[in-house]
Formats: sequence, structure tokens, C-alpha cells
Amino acid sequence: MWNRRPRGLLGPHLVSLGLLLSPYASAAQEHAHEAAAHADDSSPPRLPAASPLIDVRVYAADREFEIIVGPVSLPAGGPHLRLPVQLADVPVAGWMHGFSWRMRDREGNPLPDRLLHHVNVIDPDSRELFSAVPRRILAAGRETKNEFLPGVLGYRLAPGTRVLVSAMFASLPEASHDEAFLHIRLPYTPFEDPGLVGPVEVYPFYLDVMGPVGEKEFPLPPGTHGMSWEGSPAVDGRILAVGGHLHDYGDWIRLEDLTANRVIWEMGPEVDGEGRTVGVPTSRLWWRGGVRIRKDHLYRISVQYSNPLGHPAPDGAMGAIGGIIIAADADWPAFSRDHPDYVQDLRNTLEKPIEAAHAHGHASRSSGGG
Repeated sequence: MWNRRPRGLLGPHLVSLGLLLSPYASAAQEHAHEAAAHADDSSPPRLPAASPLIDVRVYAADREFEIIVGPVSLPAGGPHLRLPVQLADVPVAGWMHGFSWRMRDREGNPLPDRLLHHVNVIDPDSRELFSAVPRRILAAGRETKNEFLPGVLGYRLAPGTRVLVSAMFASLPEASHDEAFLHIRLPYTPFEDPGLVGPVEVYPFYLDVMGPVGEKEFPLPPGTHGMSWEGSPAVDGRILAVGGHLHDYGDWIRLEDLTANRVIWEMGPEVDGEGRTVGVPTSRLWWRGGVRIRKDHLYRISVQYSNPLGHPAPDGAMGAIGGIIIAADADWPAFSRDHPDYVQDLRNTLEKPIEAAHAHGHASRSSGGG
């Protein structure tokens, strides 16, 4: 979703976050009971309280800030660990230019990237381009490394911006990691020192073949199968960059303008020597002025998989696209916390990790209380 730029991870070693398991597990259970009691409530759920499971640090001299999630305990051969969603206040005001991430231990030493399954950073106070759900600012998985924008483009972080951080971790079969931390590093240009010309404001967008609300993974039986979703953007604009997410056995992922009868973007996966998906290449379209999108056009995201196994693929299938646009319209539709899609998506975002913890006992596996 961003232009790559070589940049190291800087900063001091980690310090202990000192969170015990039992208080957080109890809070998760209380939240789950409250959610069940208000399953038909049309009002948005309450955002989580601040948690010692998340730390935010500013490196002003480097014009970067960092979101740190952890510690989590990942025993060898264990199941995936989905943390309760964390809320963080962004301590800077300026234009963000992308992100990098690494898994590290308490002393700051690198750990295997495979320990991260995925992470999503969500703005609960803004809406998405193609739907009224909370805006996805960035998403990364083990196949997503450093993604950066040119300095002339940036995502605006206003004073008081807050974000939800939703993360899932993956244990490895060969080694245990008792205290693992996810570090997300984010470069920015401060409002008070923009240089000669401030960056042009861009907006991230997110599309999923399962639609904006609900489950994102679907079963993948043997054979060739596809999934798609259609919608229109809230404003006119130009797509400047676009990338995607696929699981194993994905053939391609595609974005089409159905009104104009043209394919905007299509990409197959990058695979390793064993044929496993390791990534989906990002297309940087700003070099040719971007690709125009119109709010009076209908667009389709679609994906195709070919499962060669004699049984359903163990990890199922997904198809998602993330990118950035320059918006031609200054006026977006009014942001509403009461929109049914906003309420349901936020409820799903906050409650799914708790449901997973209760179903699989994941909460008991996090030394940080996940």
C-alpha cells in the first residue's frame, strides 16, 4: 500500500509492561457477557480502555513514532493467539508516510517474522471509502514487510487521533517464545515543520471479497472457486497504489470498473519453492498519475482459487485489497457512529477476539493477558 523506502528500526530496548493475566481475562469475560446482553443494540459498542498491552513511543528527531504490542507468550506448536483489540492514542500530529514492522523479544532482539499472523490498525472516528465501516489505516501480515509513501504524500493524523490495534500471532512448531513483542514503526512529517511544501493528503481504502461487514475467510474445497463483492466509492478520486492479500492456492485477485467495463488492477501471488503464498506484489500507480475512480461507477473486487488437495484447504481462503487514493471531492458523506454497518463492523472487530479466546483458551496463553 506504500512505496518501499529503506529505513532501519531505531530506538531503545523494551521495558517491562508488567501486566498480569487474570485482570485482563476477567475484563474480557465481562465484555463478552455485556455484548451478549446487548446483541440487538443498535448503538455502537464502547471502545476498550487503555491497556498496558500496548505502548506508543515518539522518536521526534527521526520523525517517527512506534506502536508496540505485547508481551505475548507463544509456546512451540501452539494454536494462533488473537489478542483482545487494543486502543491507542496517537501522540503526534502530522502526515504519516507508511510503516515497517518487526517481531522482537524484551531486549529488542529480532524474532522470526512468522510469529505475526496479521495486524490491523483502524481509525474508529473515520469511515472507509467504499462503506460506512471504521477506516482501516494499515494492515500487515507475515507477507507484508516495509511499505512507504514518497515524502510528498501522507495520511493526515489530526491532534487527538486514536486507533484500534487488532493483532493475531502464530506459534512456531520448532521453538517457544515466552515474551514476544510486535513493533510497528511509522514515519511522519509534523504539521509544525512541513518543509517548503506540505505533503498532499491521501486516504487509505480497503475492499474485501466478502463485503465490508462480517466474516472475511471462506471455505476452500477441492477445485477452482471464486468470490466477489461490488460497491461504489463515497467520493471521486485517483488510486495511487494498490496491493492485495491471498492465502495458499490463490490464482489471482482483481479490481474492476464494471461501469466502464475495464480491469483496474489484477495480480497473482508470489510463491516460494513449495508453492506457498508469500505475498502479493504492490502496484505503485502514482508514477503515471494514478487510476481514476468515480462515485457514480460500480466496482467489483474478485478472487479465484484452485485447490489441488483432495480435501478443503486448512487455512481457508481470503481476498482483500488495500490501497491509497487522492480524493477529488473535499466533502465525504457525513460520518455516523449509528450507521448499521459501522455498528456491526465495530462490534465484530471488538468481540471476535474475545469469542476466539473463549472458544480456544487463547487468553490463558498470553503472559500479557491476551
